[in-house]
Amino acid sequence: MNPQSVDSDIPSTLARPLGALSSWQERRAKELMLRDISSCVRIGDIAEHCNLSRSHFSRAFKKVTGYSPQGWILRMKIKKAKILLSRSIPITEVVYECGFADHSHFTRTFTRLEGMTPKAWRRAFEHATSHFQPPVIDRDIPDWRISDSLVDGAGQSRVQELHAWN
Repeated sequence: MNPQSVDSDIPSTLARPLGALSSWQERRAKELMLRDISSCVRIGDIAEHCNLSRSHFSRAFKKVTGYSPQGWILRMKIKKAKILLSRSIPITEVVYECGFADHSHFTRTFTRLEGMTPKAWRRAFEHATSHFQPPVIDRDIPDWRISDSLVDGAGQSRVQELHAWN
């Protein structure tokens, strides 16, 4: 009988469910999937590297990650796509860099998982980052005033003063 199936001294957050991948199998599978993310990854090959059958590997992987191997790979591709989209790389290049067959497949998948098209996501990202202005340090003022562009409820800008180190 598996010691994790009965009362165990191991905290439940550390205990793996019965039938799940061991930590080395999970690590190995994820490394193999991420290494070949832009190409077609065969789940049978990954299962073989983990010394499991394809079906047992798929069930065990889902117990550990919450996603099927194909679903996990797809989420990692979208995560990579979001990084590339934030760098202003043309969407066509993002499609092929992330291993999607064509632009429409990428757009459908991205929209299903993120709730918006890649172009809309990029616009939202650019809008969010363009409004961020770090505090400005005015070095000409002797007592070092740092003015932030935040506005309080009365509509007046707030200014924080820092005293210079003497």
